Order: sequence, then structure tokens, then C-alpha cells
Amino acid sequence: MPTATESSPIELLPSFVPRPRATHVVFDFDGTLSWLRHGWTEVAQSVIAPRFILREGETAADIRTHLFREMFRFNGRPTPLFTTEMAAQIQQRGRQADADELLESFLQPLNANAHERYAQLRNGTATADDFIVHGGRALLEQLTARGLHIIILSGNPHDQINAEAEMLGLTGFCNGHVYGHTDANNFSKQSVLEKLMAEESFTGETFIMFGDGAAEIEAARNLGGLAIAVCSDEHENGSGRIDENKRAVLLETGADAVGADYREPKALLQTLFGE
Repeated sequence: MPTATESSPIELLPSFVPRPRATHVVFDFDGTLSWLRHGWTEVAQSVIAPRFILREGETAADIRTHLFREMFRFNGRPTPLFTTEMAAQIQQRGRQADADELLESFLQPLNANAHERYAQLRNGTATADDFIVHGGRALLEQLTARGLHIIILSGNPHDQINAEAEMLGLTGFCNGHVYGHTDANNFSKQSVLEKLMAEESFTGETFIMFGDGAAEIEAARNLGGLAIAVCSDEHENGSGRIDENKRAVLLETGADAVGADYREPKALLQTLFGE
């Protein structure tokens, strides 16, 4: 299987085909552009794993591996869908679980972490680029310079995504195209993309999707777009390390290429456009 090289800072899969005619580039938000909520995987592990009753022959490590897989299988979809599934799995093992309580138990520490990072931005102890996936702003600048249309499409709440994109100085790249869900139970990235494709007059051949969740990779593949898996490090921004848990799920979902972040953005775009 091809791997990243100096001339191509991403791993190219056999399905990869350059998109020289691309007009639109769609990004997931958390983990793909924003690093404000990094570490969410360990928050989820700490809240959910202790509720799983071990079956005969299982270990805590088995549950940890299972939960990582489930996290990234649901990643890119509204969080209540994930916690509903987790509550069902906990119940299947013989322990009571309430999906709403599980959601609140997850969101409370996750939001507390995010608000600490908001405070760092306000008081100047951190910069916006500290909380943008490495190389992300440079990539957006180069895409804008090429005249491409940029869209942010998240499975998280619409108001939250817009506020955080503004906080990180990303909305100016999107000309108002920053979308999250307004109803977790009636939202799919594919449906939103289909609507945008009709409104903006672009096709699968002319759009590229970047994301670290199965939802956006699957939607891009279903609609004929180029699907780039961003397997960003949840612990050290800019480490260049691939999150192997993300990679495993996104390869199964149908990613065309895999990268850790956006290092060498010029070379990355040359690869994507076949230059």
C-alpha cells in the first residue's frame, strides 16, 4: 500500500484519483479543523468504559478497543446518537443505563475542557492556531488563493460550531458556509451535502471532503467525492502521528487517502489536484 512521502504528505489508497477540476472543499470541524475539543476520546472512555460489565474472557483492554471502534464509527454524527447506542450496549450486558444521563455525563467534562480553552484564547495564554489542527490555516489560505469554495459541515450543534469557528478565525474562509445540526434526530451529512450540491452546482467529481469521522467519509464516497481521512492526534497537535483507531475505521468506511494533519499544505494540494 502506498505511504506518505516527501512529495506526498498523505498515504494514498488504491481508490485515490486526483481532482484537478475541484471547486468545493468540505471540512468536518472537530478533529479535522478544530482542536478545541481534543482529548474527547479519553473523556468518553472514562465515562462509558466503567459501565460495561465484562463478559467471560473479556478484559478492560478489550472494552477500550471496542469503545474506540464505536467512537469513530459514530464520529461525525450527532453525539446523542452515539450515547444512545452506548446506553443500549450497556443494557445488553445487564446494567441499567439512561441515554440522556449518559449524554450529560459525557458532555459536562467535555464542555468544561472546551471552556478552559476558550479562556486561554481570551486571556492570551493560547493562540487560535494552538487549537487548529496543524497546518489547517495554511491549507485554507492556499485553497482560498486558488479560488476554491470552502464549507464546514459538522455533526455537532449549529450554534456551537459557528461560535467556535468564529473564535478560531475560520469563518472568513467559508463565506457563511458553516453548518451543524439543529435537530440531532433529523440530521445526516449526506443529506446536507446533497442540498449544498444542488444549491452550489457542484458534483462528486468537483468536491473534496476532509474528515476524521466515518459519517463524512461515507457521505463523500456515496456522492462521488474524494474522501480524505484526517487521523489527527488527539494528544499532541502537530505530532504527525496517525491515530490508528481512526485510521482503521476510516479505511473500512472507504477513505481514498489518509493523513495525520496538514503539514506541507502546498505538496498536499499538488497531490490532490494531480499537479
